[in-house]
Amino acid sequence: MQSLKKVSLLFGTAVLSLTMNSAVFAQPDMQSVETIDVQGEKATPQLKRAFKKQQMAFIELYNSVNTDAQFDVICKWRKFTGSQIARKLCEPRYMIDFRALTVQTWSTQPGIDFNRLPNDDTLRFLTKDTREEAYQHVAALVATNQKLLDSFMKLDALHERIKARSEADN
Repeated sequence: MQSLKKVSLLFGTAVLSLTMNSAVFAQPDMQSVETIDVQGEKATPQLKRAFKKQQMAFIELYNSVNTDAQFDVICKWRKFTGSQIARKLCEPRYMIDFRALTVQTWSTQPGIDFNRLPNDDTLRFLTKDTREEAYQHVAALVATNQKLLDSFMKLDALHERIKARSEADN
């Protein structure tokens, strides 16, 4: 009787080990497996959101690397006239300072005479030389800082994809 128990135990162990090994033997050779690459395409609104997110990351990194305070980029949430939707507005510090200076100097009476204030196009024209200097400053920082360059390259790639998509739609 004991020999029968030993034989059945040995037989059960053999069957169990064969079952476990058959799963290993059943796996196909990894070199003969076909692979399929699926590449997704983001919709235009997704690309624009990714661009804005990367733009904010670039500005944050730029401000941390920048040493010239007048070229810092300041971002504020602002509600524009006639809208309750706040939008993020980013401007270089020199533009904000120049706008404040024009408010002070162009108003001839106490308070602010909004009719006499220059519009944004006039301010851009008046700060043209400083803007050119700012572009050169940013270009120098991007050229000398690898993290800033990588961030700018991601931003540019997203911009190119959005531009190509809009050209394809037209």
